[in-house]
Amino acid sequence: MRSFFLFLIRNHVFFIFLLLELTALWLVFSNNRYQKSAFIHSANVVTGDVLNTYGDLTRYFYLKQENDSLQAENARLLSLMPDATSADSVASVAVRDSAGAVLYSYQPAQVINNTYTFPNNYITINKGSRHGIEKDMGVITSSGIVGIVKEVSPDFSVIISVLHGSFHTRVAVQKNDEQGRLVWDGKDSRIVKIIDVSEPGKLEQGDSIVTTRFSMAFPDGYPVGVLESYGKETGSNFYTLKVRLSTDFSRLRYVYVVDYLLKDQQMELELNNNSNVGN
Repeated sequence: MRSFFLFLIRNHVFFIFLLLELTALWLVFSNNRYQKSAFIHSANVVTGDVLNTYGDLTRYFYLKQENDSLQAENARLLSLMPDATSADSVASVAVRDSAGAVLYSYQPAQVINNTYTFPNNYITINKGSRHGIEKDMGVITSSGIVGIVKEVSPDFSVIISVLHGSFHTRVAVQKNDEQGRLVWDGKDSRIVKIIDVSEPGKLEQGDSIVTTRFSMAFPDGYPVGVLESYGKETGSNFYTLKVRLSTDFSRLRYVYVVDYLLKDQQMELELNNNSNVGN
């Protein structure tokens, strides 16, 4: 206690000054509306800046959690889309056995490695066999197709990108169902081609290109891109269509792995049918 009193005595000038300063400020702000308003405004500005900074920091730290939650919700909504439950979206043999059943489930995943400037490009995601991922499953974004699963480990999967020389899938012009084979020539990561189109009919730039019911990797009618141009192949009766992809591979961050739930049943039935041909 004696030390405390000695401290006050040694610093009594400072404490008297501080007391007088606080008293003066109180008198100014209590009796002058302008200074009072300015002080309150300044305090509100500082408080607002602090709260905004705190909010930004909080949103940053919870961003991954929010993204994961959003992806899970998007996957749930995708499974409720008409294409996911419609009996018309798969081959008739599967339809007759499972009319109205859920046909696709969607597993959200994060892209952890991605190339798009090489002739043959691959994508790695942070989901594997222990999450239900298998070879040959399709991979999509909310805007378009991405590729097909090639290799799987317990926690990771490697995908053959649409931007790969060996990738191909059946696609169609949405408005007339004219079909062909989607391929990439290794040049522009935004552009692919549809080859072996017999008669495209009357097409216009901007026509939608979608997946077909003949693919087990992707839901029927899922976006692929839009038509840029088309023309007849040299020395052939077939046409080639130039398509701008819906998926921006340079900004790929999150994807969905597509599980066609009737795939094994359909493949087994078709295999049995093929083995019985000629018997």
